[in-house]
Amino acid sequence: MSTAEVLSKHRAALTELAGTLGLSVDGTYEEVASGEKLYARPEMLRLLERVRGGAVGAVLCMDIDRLGRGGMADQGAIFDAFRESGTLIITPEKTYDLSNDVDIEMTEFKAFFARAEWRAIRKRMRRGLMQTIEAGGYTPNAPYGYRQCRKGKLPSLEIVEEEARFVRFIYRQYLGGAGAQSIARQLNAMGSVPHRGREWSRSTVRHILRNPTFAGKVAWNRVKHFRPGEHGREKHHVVCMPESDWLLVDGAHEAIIPFEQWQAAQQQRLARQVPPRRGGRSASPLAGLLVCSRCGRKMQRTGGGSGGAYLLCPTQGCCAGARFDYVEEALMRALGPVLAGLPLARRPEPGETLPALETALASAGRELARCASRIPRLYEFLEDGTYDRPTFLTRLGAAENEKLALEARMDDIRERIRRENSARSGTDGLPGDLGSLFAGLTPAEQNAVLKALVERVTYTKPKRSPPHGFRLEIWLRGSRPDL
Repeated sequence: MSTAEVLSKHRAALTELAGTLGLSVDGTYEEVASGEKLYARPEMLRLLERVRGGAVGAVLCMDIDRLGRGGMADQGAIFDAFRESGTLIITPEKTYDLSNDVDIEMTEFKAFFARAEWRAIRKRMRRGLMQTIEAGGYTPNAPYGYRQCRKGKLPSLEIVEEEARFVRFIYRQYLGGAGAQSIARQLNAMGSVPHRGREWSRSTVRHILRNPTFAGKVAWNRVKHFRPGEHGREKHHVVCMPESDWLLVDGAHEAIIPFEQWQAAQQQRLARQVPPRRGGRSASPLAGLLVCSRCGRKMQRTGGGSGGAYLLCPTQGCCAGARFDYVEEALMRALGPVLAGLPLARRPEPGETLPALETALASAGRELARCASRIPRLYEFLEDGTYDRPTFLTRLGAAENEKLALEARMDDIRERIRRENSARSGTDGLPGDLGSLFAGLTPAEQNAVLKALVERVTYTKPKRSPPHGFRLEIWLRGSRPDL
């Protein structure tokens, strides 16, 4: 049965249930990925926002585990929202009221087994996926130049010759000395259209050049996904992994280009890379801030050799580019008064705060270790019959809540220690405002400061305008365009 058929069947059953109970339905939230992380479930987040606001009397679902089978923290956030708001969970078999102790225990019991089932399913799926990859199968969406097919039971690819000729053209041009931007312009002039987007850009060409699929290989672990909040990023983000971390196997599909040609392109690509001018994770303090005022896409920095780096719009024929250092100077000149108006905190007098915090952290660590050691014993007591299931769930819930509280306490103490160390060593003898300190920061630190102050900067430059003929509009956080 297809996903659409399953959703239709569930929708009909719940609509009939609502009619039987005399309930009015004022919203439907359909989502397939019930086992995914909560941050990756937009429909569930929308529902929880209404539940927390007290706007929902009850939620109808096919089973309690349809609300989520993910990690304990995600399940806790979901059930806490229902318990605190007094919202009922209605299934065809039972209505759950999480203000009732019996229903809480039953919900936790079901959630425990749903989570175990979810982990088992994920383990089987991952094992099957790795077996497919090791056999040369290809499971993601087909890249440009290919279409999906099956070779026996193995998912694979077959060449689309109308597109493959452009892939060969990209590699020939690149190995002949052309740059990605130049190749993108030629592809657009030739009438080629990528799978995603209306036209070729520098980034789509570079993606083709880096992908070993075109050389008949299947690569795993090329990218890694991170949830919001990790690495200090507010949104879900993807990081390209170094080639040394890839799992690279011979694919069952036919290659468009020889593997030796792909390797030569990688060597040339690495030779052309311009290392950061200064230390830090980012080569540019403006990374992620500048967007084109016409198409809304983020501006890209390119080059950096003898001619200097340029700021370019990734959309062909949009805003004209400009020298990166010209744009950087103009932006910093406009933000200078803002930075100068931000005072630095002075260093506090040395005291007993830091030793006390370190002692508290060590004590909390010992408590956490003791708490973590209790949890495996609870499972042993369940298995040998010492605890019945309700007692086990009650004790397990208490232990896990204590563990989470201790972890949060340790994180808080670590942050206070970090601030104390920063205060003791960071500002004594330094100028009294951020503007004076800013020039001495690394590009990554400068970028973090600017992103804390600036929401975005729009860039405009008409075609055939002079080198300094661009215009910047700066949105400080929580305000209209300011500068």
